[in-house]
Amino acid sequence: MKIQVETVNCTLHKYYDIEEFADSQIKITLRFDKIISRQSRKASIDQLSALIKSELSQFKWIIVGSILVDLTWYLNAVERQETDKIGDIDNITKPIIDSLSGEKGIFIDDSQINGLYSYWMTRNDIYEDNVLVIQIKFNNDYVLYKENLKFVQYSNATCMPLNIDLNSKKDLLVAKITIASRNKLRQVASLFKSKGTNIDRYFICSEYEFHRTRLSGFNSKSILTTEQINKAITNIHIKFSDIKKILKNNTADSSK
Repeated sequence: MKIQVETVNCTLHKYYDIEEFADSQIKITLRFDKIISRQSRKASIDQLSALIKSELSQFKWIIVGSILVDLTWYLNAVERQETDKIGDIDNITKPIIDSLSGEKGIFIDDSQINGLYSYWMTRNDIYEDNVLVIQIKFNNDYVLYKENLKFVQYSNATCMPLNIDLNSKKDLLVAKITIASRNKLRQVASLFKSKGTNIDRYFICSEYEFHRTRLSGFNSKSILTTEQINKAITNIHIKFSDIKKILKNNTADSSK
């Protein structure tokens, strides 16, 4: 089993090459002799997953917004028709998708997939291996670095991904303000709903939020509650002068 990873307008270390160009893409080419499906032995599925994650774990960033995924299978047509070696498209697609997400993957969870196109074509018989080409297309405005990636659980089981260094006053304040803003929007949506108007789609829905059960591919220590954020702010002794300094520096940076 072999794997090759290529990128368009992104690299392992940066989620864009051209800052003004928001569209990026990752292309993964897999070559294997036996197709893995949901019915395959666990050891085979684990081997496939480990191979894919070993490559994707080298990316220093992770997609948190919606994505489009194309899977093109180049298979032996006769083998697919007359044997059970190659399963249905949906059965062979699921193990691949599961291998792309999580802490060592390239996106958080398959709930981010806005569109999935999986199809097969007859491969050239001069090649012995079956080939799978995966294309992941995304907007690089919706990306975070994996370093210091935390998920703040702030509304029931809803979690928001943020880059937070728990020893950074700026990071903690940004997290506090962001969560407070999201809570305020939820309060406004609730007020409108009590008056007979539903604006949840505009005030609550966000590409940056995930249900806690969607984070099974991440270390549980990366999931923080608002109480833990507040405690970290207290422990680091943030004063009003710190807030003024951070705001002043941000204003100076934005004017450059």
